[in-house]
Amino acid sequence: MQRKQLVVEIAMESYIAHPFWPEREHVIRIELHAGLNRLRNEEKKVAALKGQLEKEGLTVEDYHELQRRAAREWYRIDPTDEASEIIIPRHQVAGCLVETINRTPKAVNGGYNADSFRHIVRVGDFSTGKKKPDGVYSRYVKLDGSNKRSLQENEKIERFTALGKISVPSDAKPGVLRRLFAYAFEEVGVGAARKMGCGRGVVKRCE
Repeated sequence: MQRKQLVVEIAMESYIAHPFWPEREHVIRIELHAGLNRLRNEEKKVAALKGQLEKEGLTVEDYHELQRRAAREWYRIDPTDEASEIIIPRHQVAGCLVETINRTPKAVNGGYNADSFRHIVRVGDFSTGKKKPDGVYSRYVKLDGSNKRSLQENEKIERFTALGKISVPSDAKPGVLRRLFAYAFEEVGVGAARKMGCGRGVVKRCE
């Protein structure tokens, strides 16, 4: 199948990444198996954690490094360099578009199917031009299975241009994809806190 590339440019109002890294899953598993939530005595917590780390062949320093990596707020061009450019990763952009396809009529989604979209329209990472956050976004989040709310704070970036490329079949119509991107970024949003209005933008180019 012949393919072509389209450039997509979006004037973004804001974006919060809030990634869930594999390291975060690892930290949660270590603490769960160590039973830290059940312990109140700090000395017992330390002993239980060290015991679990020994079982996994890890040191306390290894655990602290896992914690540091689990707490990273952004996807970057170089995941190992916290000074490199922040990106909106392809999986978040594609996920936003697929959700749009699932909730909109053909007049908006162009007849794309959610199950095959990621194969037909291959989305790349989007650059932001940002290397550090512009501020912190705070909100209360309802806890699962409870009426209680927890304060959630995440770094955010604001007022920037997201620039990326998509690979599409040669007969794909840019106008259809522009409408799809427009609805996705104006009505659905990308990243975290979307229902609170974050992750929104206006499509400036899709050609």
